[in-house]
Amino acid sequence: MALLASVGSVQLLNCARGQAKTILALQDFARKPENLICLLQEPWCDRHGNPPSLPGFDTFTPSPTKPRCVTYVCHTPGLTATTVFTASDSFLGTMITTVHNQKSFTLYNFYSPGRPKPLAAILPTVKLPNDCLLMGDFNAHHPWWQGPLPPTARISRGSQTIANWLEDNNFHLQNEPAIPTHHPRNGGHPSTIDLCLSRGSTTQSILSLAVDHDTTSDHSTVTVIRSLPTPIAPTVPRRCWRRADWGKFDSIIQSANMDLLQLQGTDGTLQAITNITQLLHQAVNKAVPLRVLRKAAAPWWNHSLTLAKKSVKRADRRARLQPTAENREYSQYKRSKWSMMVRNAKTAYRVHQLETVSTRTVWRTLNHHNTHHKPVLRLD
Repeated sequence: MALLASVGSVQLLNCARGQAKTILALQDFARKPENLICLLQEPWCDRHGNPPSLPGFDTFTPSPTKPRCVTYVCHTPGLTATTVFTASDSFLGTMITTVHNQKSFTLYNFYSPGRPKPLAAILPTVKLPNDCLLMGDFNAHHPWWQGPLPPTARISRGSQTIANWLEDNNFHLQNEPAIPTHHPRNGGHPSTIDLCLSRGSTTQSILSLAVDHDTTSDHSTVTVIRSLPTPIAPTVPRRCWRRADWGKFDSIIQSANMDLLQLQGTDGTLQAITNITQLLHQAVNKAVPLRVLRKAAAPWWNHSLTLAKKSVKRADRRARLQPTAENREYSQYKRSKWSMMVRNAKTAYRVHQLETVSTRTVWRTLNHHNTHHKPVLRLD
């Protein structure tokens, strides 16, 4: 089966053990079809120590009860998820595999309770694969992701150990430095502690990262947009009924000379139904021609773009009927977001084309790609 690189979202949020925060975060996440994986830190758990379940998603936890991190993976055709690493109740590794080409990457959901020391202690003992995505609340402060620290601030030994280990193991920071992800409710200085780092081919598959401060938690949502290979559903042949030869259809049915007057019992009736069904299929195959399939005008299109386009139209209609400054600004925001999603979808499609291109079709593929930002063809 053919594969196409589609766009999916991986979202991270620390819920600070709040029931309303946890349930609202899951409900908001499940509303968007492009959201595939949700990583929660400090989720609320019921009186039995179980985190909330999410319909349509598999739940992965590092411990049977009272986990401090949870990973939810959407039921997606062609994708499977398995737990490959757990430690205490705060560290979880999940392997995401594409069934049809057996390509995989490992997603790590790490939460360092209260301070960076627990994570700094466990990282040197973990052997991470080359292709992986490391996300979580590290509770570590370092100029690499925090930006310039105040003159009076000191880098803790745990934070420096984490930064050194990440650098020695060739991890790439996806966060934009100095963009805060934690806003303490006690009025403390905002900090960047919810991080996303990648290594190997996973780094090339990440298209963008966004930090959303509009949450009910004192942590911001960190959303990663990455390309995921998903199977293209086989095309069901459609028939051109307007060009059907009904005279031929009638002659095929009449020539069968089926006798339906001497049916004996239930078995005879069922056999007659089966024979009639097969006869109808044979007649349709010979009398009704198939439609000529046309290539899709935009093969990079996906369902997320359809929903985004509808949102743009609604915003434009509101700005046209109620031309306030707020509505016009919102309409422009939706259009900018739509343009970015289109560029990301095209890039993901072109990258997939170049990765599967042969020596005979490489120049034709490059010539058909007329955008300003051409993906680089890797020769390895």
